[in-house]
Amino acid sequence: MLNYYQSNAASMKKQILCLLAVVLGIPCTVSAQVDYESDIQPIFNASCTSCHGSNGGVNLTSYEQLMSSTGTNYGNDLVVAGDPDASGLVDKIEPNPQFGSRMPQGGSLTDEQITLIRTWISEGANEVATAAEPDVEIPSAFRLMGNYPNPFNPTTNIEFVTPEAVQYTISIYTVHGMLVGEQVGNVATGKHSVPVNLTNSPTGMYIYRLSVLRNGVNELLGTGRMTLIK
Repeated sequence: MLNYYQSNAASMKKQILCLLAVVLGIPCTVSAQVDYESDIQPIFNASCTSCHGSNGGVNLTSYEQLMSSTGTNYGNDLVVAGDPDASGLVDKIEPNPQFGSRMPQGGSLTDEQITLIRTWISEGANEVATAAEPDVEIPSAFRLMGNYPNPFNPTTNIEFVTPEAVQYTISIYTVHGMLVGEQVGNVATGKHSVPVNLTNSPTGMYIYRLSVLRNGVNELLGTGRMTLIK
């Protein structure tokens, strides 16, 4: 349970920092957490398990063995979830450990590998990454991306991105300026695809305009042309 709250706190901190970056106009990527099996265990397999395997003492051959290993000199578990600086594992792989010599013997891990291990522990030292979603980029500005497919029959999707949660309005017009219909909805931050169906409209070219409601004011994001072919 402690791992769960520490992991979510770390994830929330990342998202808050990312949102601050967006406010400053800087694109930001929220990444999935470090995964033990694919990111951490391979490091141990390549550099550590030849000494710390099945012969007793510290065992780095699996997640279960690692998390049950105790750093006797440190007075606690080898890995302290959420606190890399209190974890004996981190102390031993970094320069000038408190006790004994640096590990692994005869060499050292790269800075990138050490950072990965520290990050994994900071995120809660989970066996399975809790943020398993693909990386999601938070856009830094509103943008109309067009519609697809085009030409279409009878449904097309109008695509756009928003850096914040907003109410949108999509208005459809004939080329002569006659309003065909409007769609209003609410979206969260990110990329969106809104379907538009013109089943009851004749073949021809249409104009659509996308606007969003911000601070009580409708702001036009852009316009586009689409062709209905029946």
